[in-house]
Amino acid sequence: MRGFLIVLALMMPAFSAQAADLGPLAPAAEGKVQCFQPNEVAKTCQSIGSYRISPTGEIENTATIMISTGPQVVMTTHAPAVIKAGKDCGVLKPAHIDAATFMVEGKPATASQTAALRTQMKGALRTTLGHEVCSAYAPNGAALMATSTFDGLARPDLDQKVMWVSPSEGYRVAP
Repeated sequence: MRGFLIVLALMMPAFSAQAADLGPLAPAAEGKVQCFQPNEVAKTCQSIGSYRISPTGEIENTATIMISTGPQVVMTTHAPAVIKAGKDCGVLKPAHIDAATFMVEGKPATASQTAALRTQMKGALRTTLGHEVCSAYAPNGAALMATSTFDGLARPDLDQKVMWVSPSEGYRVAP
């Protein structure tokens, strides 16, 4: 459970930014997505973050996150992003969880499953909701290391490997 909390915290920004200041998200302008905790052989990720830049310069993050491997449950959320001092920052809010969609064993969750999963996620994330998380990306071999702060304090326990990949490369969220 700790793993998906880390990924979710890293990928849930809640502000807006100008397109001219994409900073660490510049590869998104080329259509690339972030693969967190990649398995390069299997082409799988613990989560995938994609970014869409609107004509007005706002950045929307779509985060697809593995929250359970047995049964396999994947959550997808949408939230704005902002670049602050060269970092990708945001605040996870209950509304992001209220709007989340879920896949259970590869199929869309039923209405009752979705309601239960949203309730469970809000409980699991109660200490994260309302706090700013910022991520900086430093070279780490062929990939990057996402290093994080939580309300301005360093959180090395949230650090994880990330790669920018093209959707055509076939990476997917899977165990």
